[in-house]
Amino acid sequence: MSKRKLAVLIAIPALIALVIVLNLVRSPDATKVEASPVVRGEIQSTVSAPARIRPYVEVQLSSDIMGKIVDLAVKEGQHVEPGQIVALVDSRDQEARVSKALSALNSATSSLRFKEATYSRSQELFNKGLISNEEFQAIKTEYEIAQTQVEQAKATLKEAHQELQKTKIITPISGIVTELNVEEGEIAVVGTMNNPGTVLMTISDLERVVAVCEVDESDVVDIKVGCSAHVSIDAFPDTTFPGEVLEVSSSGTTYRPGTPEEVTNFEVKIELKERVEGLKPNMSATCKIVTQEKSDVLKVPIQSVIQKEEKEGLFVIQDGKAEYRDAKTGISDEKWVEIEEGVSEGDTVVSGSYKVLSALKAGDRVTASTIFGEEKGESDTDH
Repeated sequence: MSKRKLAVLIAIPALIALVIVLNLVRSPDATKVEASPVVRGEIQSTVSAPARIRPYVEVQLSSDIMGKIVDLAVKEGQHVEPGQIVALVDSRDQEARVSKALSALNSATSSLRFKEATYSRSQELFNKGLISNEEFQAIKTEYEIAQTQVEQAKATLKEAHQELQKTKIITPISGIVTELNVEEGEIAVVGTMNNPGTVLMTISDLERVVAVCEVDESDVVDIKVGCSAHVSIDAFPDTTFPGEVLEVSSSGTTYRPGTPEEVTNFEVKIELKERVEGLKPNMSATCKIVTQEKSDVLKVPIQSVIQKEEKEGLFVIQDGKAEYRDAKTGISDEKWVEIEEGVSEGDTVVSGSYKVLSALKAGDRVTASTIFGEEKGESDTDH
């Protein structure tokens, strides 16, 4: 073996040993973390859900009789007042019934007047003994029958008038015609148990508007009538409208029952507290319902809190090192969580990243490269 080969064989193990020694004696680099100071402020715990804008009061107008629509007195988008006639159904049959019933009443009334006069004379004759009791009772019975016939004729006429009135479609509320489903000449079908019938139009009172959303059963328990809410409407992207929970359904609707995707939702109605020009029924919206609200509490970014052995805790940066502390949390929102125990105002906590937090251990050296979303120089954060 040459001297050169021998030197190489001796040098290689020496270099390996040197690398190992250097790695052992060199201090580990500080872990770059995101950090945030513990601050005081307000927290709103909220529940969010998609919603549709609906009028709180709306009516669907249908016809109570079957017939051809001969007059549509309104157009979609038109404002109407209570008692206004908005459509007419062909009334010729009903008018004929009224005329027939009126004639029958006139005839019955004339007959009653004659029978009444006869009965009055028979009373005098009976009192004088000029007619028998049987004759008097027969005349009295005819008079009573005539009275009954008049009452029946009046009832028939009243019913005929009511049927005639049904040919007039009248709105009971003021509002806007938001849906017009028929045209003149179409046949209005009366609803039955198995057939809902023809909905002629929908009248919506847009003076009072609600956002209707469905909330998961796990969240609805925290929602009460009177809770404040923030409503974002897709058609008005730069504005959030204040609202208040008006109704919380007492029964839920289950979707996809018997499957892993089964969910049960409860309907919640949120009234908008101010009028919004241009708002229309069925516009898409998102509701953020405030279930709890606290002010002047200690809070940290929600991602700062970690789970260790079924306990909540966080890392506080102390003298450039990560110090783990158990923590007791309170309410939270989308960004912040209340810390009831474990930290003090002004402490700096490690708030990310998730990958760093999951691997971080107590005593690790750390350097804050970001303060809750803001870039900063790489330097140890000491307290």
